[in-house]
Amino acid sequence: MSMQYFVWLGVALVVAIGGVMILQRRKSDNASHVPDMQSLKCSPISEVAQTSVVKPFETKQSLPHAIVLGENAQRPGIRIAPLSDGERYRAAKTLPTESGLGTRLSAGLQAVPALLVEEGHRGKHLMEVVINGELVRAKDGESLRAFSVGADNKISEHAKLFETNNLQNVVNAAAVWQIASVVVAQKHLADISAKLDSIRESVQVVVAFLDEERRAKVTGTFKYLERAIRAIAKGELSPAMRIELESCERELLQIQDHLQNEFKRHFEQTIEHKEFAGTGDLEKKVVNKYEKLRVLAMDLRLTLKTRALAWHVASLFPGEPGLKQVRMEELLRDADEIEGWIDSIDVSAKHDSTRFNSFWNKEETLNIRRTNIREAAQALATDLRDVTSQAKAEVSVAHASLLTHDEPIYLVFEVENGHIGEFRVAEPIARTA
Repeated sequence: MSMQYFVWLGVALVVAIGGVMILQRRKSDNASHVPDMQSLKCSPISEVAQTSVVKPFETKQSLPHAIVLGENAQRPGIRIAPLSDGERYRAAKTLPTESGLGTRLSAGLQAVPALLVEEGHRGKHLMEVVINGELVRAKDGESLRAFSVGADNKISEHAKLFETNNLQNVVNAAAVWQIASVVVAQKHLADISAKLDSIRESVQVVVAFLDEERRAKVTGTFKYLERAIRAIAKGELSPAMRIELESCERELLQIQDHLQNEFKRHFEQTIEHKEFAGTGDLEKKVVNKYEKLRVLAMDLRLTLKTRALAWHVASLFPGEPGLKQVRMEELLRDADEIEGWIDSIDVSAKHDSTRFNSFWNKEETLNIRRTNIREAAQALATDLRDVTSQAKAEVSVAHASLLTHDEPIYLVFEVENGHIGEFRVAEPIARTA
């Protein structure tokens, strides 16, 4: 081969190597302008849009399905989620404004719509708050947390904004729980007001027979219960009021203990027969004994009715489910104890009847007096049955009321341009068979 051939071959090789180097350099320069995954997450949408790279994912993280409050996300006491049923919102009734609950609830939930709705600060959106009355009454809210959950009701982990620790900073679980507790409590106001009216009538009759100390405690407790009901109607469930209800229970227990001891003392008291002839004075004393016991039975009825109402009111406050259960069991046990006296009254009446024997009285007269004694004793027994049956009925009705009103409560509201509108109470969702 000639020397010219090798010269041209060398030139070709140099040109080829130079071209490869130029191409590699251009590729390197282009790669430096492609945003990486981290820069896509942090860059403004306008900057990302200017690049010609096709993004394999959405830059805005998907939102949670709901925000829930409770001990865990699977069984929350409160659930806040978007509402798609516009008719359900339109058919709902406005939440009473006099309690101020709507304003307080709005402040507590102000951050939630923006967490759940795309561009929640623009346009109109409907939201729903579901309150589980049973759980709300059972917990005080202090140790509860806020969770974001997906459509499967599992804790959502797709965005750091919605991690529990960060969510606690924007949703005050205890404050919202307290407001929800008032919403649940207010459902009982009609039932409790009716009981107050019944007790008021009893107080007007009974206080005339009570001694001064008992009368002051009974009327004082009744007046405080009236005040507590007015406070709940205005949207308050204060810890101070809850503590005072314990004082009411203690004072009523003292009254009940005094009444029971006095009842037993009069009942077991032996009536001496000092007449030289006849049984008229004996009849008067025995009948008087049973009539005095009937007055004490009337006082016991009022005391137990007031205790039952105080327990009902205390049960509206969140927390202390064990104490509430014990209080109900004590009321029923006290009623059973009083009911147990009835058999003793029957035995006592038979014994008293045998004492009516006198040479100076006709048998017809003695039989009439024995009948009067038995009737007086029977009237007392009837009163005691009324005492116990009414006490048990008060507890039973209050317990049923608690269970009924523990059903979920549905509040709906509209968000417009980031502002929460009025709250409305929606009808329960119909259950399919």
